[in-house]
Amino acid sequence: MTADTAAPQVTGTSSPTTAFGWNPRSALLLGGAVSAAMLALNLLVAIGASDLIPEPLRLLVTLAGAVLVPGLPVVVALRIPGRALSASLIVSVSLATVILAAQFTIVAEWWSPLTVQTLVAIGSLVGCVVAERTLPRHYTVPRGALQYLRTVSRARALALGALLVSVALFVFAARQLDFLGSGHYGIITQVGVAFWLGFAVLSATIVHTLTRSHVDHVVMAASTVVLLAYTTMLVPVASGETSVPTAFVHRGFITSIAESGHLPNGIDARFSWAGFFSAGAHLVTVADVQDVTVLLAWSTLFMGALLAFPLYAIAISVTGRARLAWLSVVLYQLFNWYQQDYFAPQAVALVFYTTIVATLLWQLRRAPLPRIEPGFLRFVLDAPRRTPGLVPGFGTSRTLAIGAVLLLLIVANVVSHQITPILVVIALAFFSLFGVTRYRTLWLAAGLVFAAWFSYGATDFWFGHLQSIFAEIGQVGSSVNRGVGQRLSGDPTYQQMQYLRMGASGLFVAVAFVGWLFARGRRTWLVAGAMCGAPFALVLLQSYGGEMIIRCFVLASPVLAPFAAVAVAHAVRAVRKRAGSRAATPAGGWVPVVAGALALVALGALLTTNRGLNTSFEASTREQVVVSDEFVAAVPAGSTVMAWSYAPHTNGVRRTLDSRGPKFSFIDSDECMRDLSTCALERSPSYLYTTSQGTGMLRLQYGLSPEYLDAQVSELVASGRYVPMVDGDSITILRRFDSAAIEFETS
Repeated sequence: MTADTAAPQVTGTSSPTTAFGWNPRSALLLGGAVSAAMLALNLLVAIGASDLIPEPLRLLVTLAGAVLVPGLPVVVALRIPGRALSASLIVSVSLATVILAAQFTIVAEWWSPLTVQTLVAIGSLVGCVVAERTLPRHYTVPRGALQYLRTVSRARALALGALLVSVALFVFAARQLDFLGSGHYGIITQVGVAFWLGFAVLSATIVHTLTRSHVDHVVMAASTVVLLAYTTMLVPVASGETSVPTAFVHRGFITSIAESGHLPNGIDARFSWAGFFSAGAHLVTVADVQDVTVLLAWSTLFMGALLAFPLYAIAISVTGRARLAWLSVVLYQLFNWYQQDYFAPQAVALVFYTTIVATLLWQLRRAPLPRIEPGFLRFVLDAPRRTPGLVPGFGTSRTLAIGAVLLLLIVANVVSHQITPILVVIALAFFSLFGVTRYRTLWLAAGLVFAAWFSYGATDFWFGHLQSIFAEIGQVGSSVNRGVGQRLSGDPTYQQMQYLRMGASGLFVAVAFVGWLFARGRRTWLVAGAMCGAPFALVLLQSYGGEMIIRCFVLASPVLAPFAAVAVAHAVRAVRKRAGSRAATPAGGWVPVVAGALALVALGALLTTNRGLNTSFEASTREQVVVSDEFVAAVPAGSTVMAWSYAPHTNGVRRTLDSRGPKFSFIDSDECMRDLSTCALERSPSYLYTTSQGTGMLRLQYGLSPEYLDAQVSELVASGRYVPMVDGDSITILRRFDSAAIEFETS
């Protein structure tokens, strides 16, 4: 990712020309190569010879196809100029195509991933040819762009070398991390000196790059990826597994769809918005892999890198400066403690949403905008009737084509996620209300698509309890209580640590608000400010299982970040002026670099604490994954299993589709919680299943002591009715004395 205003100079002529962020012919060659690789892989899978290609390479081809085609030929044909925006649209169009193709073929009972993949690849090849033939005779590309990437100046070499040192320190720190030892303070107590040394090196590199007279976009792009690793990958690298256990539930959904070829009915409300899961099943099939386990640990890094493109595109439209755009990407990541960037529909939905907003802000920034007479009343009366002009170089047909692409993303969002499509409707309505988009009725189209899917595609979600769904509308107090109040319980220290999370989010909003005030006068100011507040309107609709408050901050942060960057820039400028500096622009020197690096390290410590607070009941181990898989596969039909707390690793085909599969029960009352052993003896399950995650949740969120939990297990064994079957560091399984013993390969 580089700036929309590229660092190298561009070629030009005296006549109007089309500007591309990179050479379109090279992009089309890449699209054609990926499409050809997809076709070759499809052929090998179809004839049962996929083993000729190593599994990692099969996954690479499949993922490249999912994020590059048919987006590449579509975006080249649309002639989108900005690099970040182009990349955002390429990724989003490609993901939307996979999601919609998979979802509608499975709903229509035409499930055939290899056929669909073949059609997508052939369509992309044809699209590349058509796009190449319709390229304008005259167009501009950054002069020497490839040379700019290849050139390694002394400053760039030193910066990239520092990043390599930072990566090495990160890997060393992660390998030494005792994540199972985390308690009510989270992972922060287990992080060693090597981690902070590496983060300091990374921070100094970022600050030094941003304070130079010219920002090196190559270094900033690399720094962004390393920052993503530091902020999201510490526990996954240490454990080899994802740090969000819900990802294993999604793995189970995808495996069930891939093996059955249909959507289960009446199993889980999330199957009413199964676009993400259908696409996952599609990719598993065409890559010919067992399941998505290998993708779970690295999904946060992957999705974070994809999201960086629309984040930058939004920031460049809001701030108008590449330096501030990069700073906003950094600030976004340093306040992103919410852990919604894992292998989940929300992560993809956020990419769609930010791409839609980035596209509309780009058009607003570039297109002529009719002036409204001063005064609040004139704005209220005239703004909704105002229509911006066309973006220079874009005729009516291409502008409508961009609108069609946005509608494609909207539909893919609707079938993939429950709440983000509602925000899209609200956001589009603001753009229309303020008269800053030519797509004046796109909000209505988005609303109709959502209503249609909710009525006919999501019946499993609302059938039989529609009244309770509508009863939550307007219950703001209930949503806030479930999202905030109910989380302030359990272990006293853990409870106090929740205030640190709330403080971080509050600080981010406050700084962004100050930046919004400073940014007044920019064309994007008002509608971008509305995008910051729009997500919080979702609190009026429902509590989303206590998650709505967090989701509001997740969805607002991409637009809060640029305003926060503006506030930081003003603060730095004020400090420099007070210190007697004549220059208001960044300059070199070790003092600002050290000060900035210390500030980033402090924010990194805050982020590491907040994001890693739940490590004791969220981090998975390889032992848990393997033993759970073997256990569920081998447990006799009709067996009953009682899980203390939750059991995400056990979700899969047997629990979802097999009517005679194991039946799980959980702690469902305070009485059971107070005496777990008696509760288990009364229920008399065939097996008792508990993990370090489960006991961690019982300790921190429900206030049960480790001594109490150990005593409860001991009482079950002492009763003579249960005997240990698995007694690992992170998982324990007891079997009833008359239940079948299971041999584990891992034992």
